[in-house]
Amino acid sequence: MQSLISLLRKRERFGIGVLSGTSVDGIDVGYVRFIGTGERRTIELLGFHTYPIAPALRCKIVENFSPESARLPMLSSLNFLIGEMFADAILTFQKEFKVKHLDFVASHGQTFWHQPQPLRIGRYKIRSTLQLGESAVVANRVGVPVVSDFRVADIALGGEGAPLAPYLDWLLFRHRTRSRVLINIGGISNLTALKARAKLSEVIYFDCGPGNVMIDMASQLLFHRPFDKDGALAARGTPSQALLHQLLREPYYRRKPPKSTGRELFSADYFQHIIAQCRTLNLSAYDILATLTALTAESIAMQLRAFVLSRFPVDEVYVAGGGAENPTLMHYLRSSLKKLSVHQVSKQSELEHCTIPAKAKEAVLFATLGNEFLSGRSASLATPAILGKLSLPAVSRLKA
Repeated sequence: MQSLISLLRKRERFGIGVLSGTSVDGIDVGYVRFIGTGERRTIELLGFHTYPIAPALRCKIVENFSPESARLPMLSSLNFLIGEMFADAILTFQKEFKVKHLDFVASHGQTFWHQPQPLRIGRYKIRSTLQLGESAVVANRVGVPVVSDFRVADIALGGEGAPLAPYLDWLLFRHRTRSRVLINIGGISNLTALKARAKLSEVIYFDCGPGNVMIDMASQLLFHRPFDKDGALAARGTPSQALLHQLLREPYYRRKPPKSTGRELFSADYFQHIIAQCRTLNLSAYDILATLTALTAESIAMQLRAFVLSRFPVDEVYVAGGGAENPTLMHYLRSSLKKLSVHQVSKQSELEHCTIPAKAKEAVLFATLGNEFLSGRSASLATPAILGKLSLPAVSRLKA
C-alpha cells in the first residue's frame, strides 16, 4: 500500500500506454515520461512499438464484435486472452527498449461494444460500452498498477465515453493564433477542432463514422487482402455518385456533436447491406472500393463543414492514422475540402515542435489519461468524471 501512496504523490511518473484499435491489426505500446499534470506538464515519449496480432486471434476477436456471432463463453475467454496478449507485448517491449523504471500501465483494451445512445430496459435507459483485456492479468504479470476502462465513468455521468483523443489534442496542439482541425482515420474516423486559444470547454470533437473499417472489409471480401495498400485498388475504380449520395443520408452524420460511434453501427451487417446495393448497381470490385473510400472522405468533410466551419474559420487541417497513408483517400478528402490547407501527418513526421509520431499518439493518449487518473484529475471534456479504474498486482509482485 505504501508503494501506491508514493505513486499517487509523485510529480514525475513513467508510464506505458497500451491498446488495440478498431482495426485489430496490432498492439501499440508507448513508454512515456510525465512531469506534472494538466496544462502544466511535460510529456516525453521514450519509446514506441506495434506488435502484430496473429491472424487467427484477430479473426476470433473480430468474429465476436457481431451480436449475431458473439458467444458469452468466448467473450469471457477473450477478456483474459487479450490481457495476456497485452502483458506479453509490454514485457517484450520492456526487454527490447531496456525499460528500467515503470510506475504504471494504462490500458485501453479492445472495444467490443460501444452504445452511447440509450437502450430502454424496463424503466431504465441504459448507455453502455465494453472494452476487454483483463487489467488484473496485466497488473500481475507486469507487476505495476494498471489504469483501464477509461470510457465508463464518463458514460455513467451522461457523456458518450468517446472519443478520448481530444483531451491530448487540446494539451499538445492548440495554438495562440491559428485554428486547427486534427483528423484521425483509424477503423473509425474522428476529429478535434481547436479554435485559436481554445479553452477546454470550447473544443469541438466527435467520431465522424467509418474510417478504414468498410474499406478493409471490402478489400478482404473482394480482393482477399487485409487492406487496400496505398489505396491502389480504389484508385483503379470510380466512385458511384448515386450510391455515395444515398449512403451519406445515414442519420448519424447529421447528429450534432459531441457524438461517438463504432462497429455497432458500421458493422458487418451494415457492410453487407452496402454490398447488396453495389451488386444491384452492377459496380465492379474496384468501383465498390472507390465508393467506400470516397464515403470515408466525404462523411468527414460534410461534418467538418456542418459542425466546425459553421462556427469559426479553420487555418490548418492535419490528418493522421492509417487512412492518412492512403493516397486515394487523401486525394478524395482534399478534393472535398478544396478551400482548406490539408496536411498529412505521416508515421515519422512531427506537428510543429511535438516529438510524438502520429503512429504513437493513441498510446501516448492512454498513458496521459492514466497519469491524470493517478493525479485525481478529470480528463473528460463532457463531464467531471475521473476516467479509469485501478487494478493492483498482488503485494508479492508489486514493484517498488
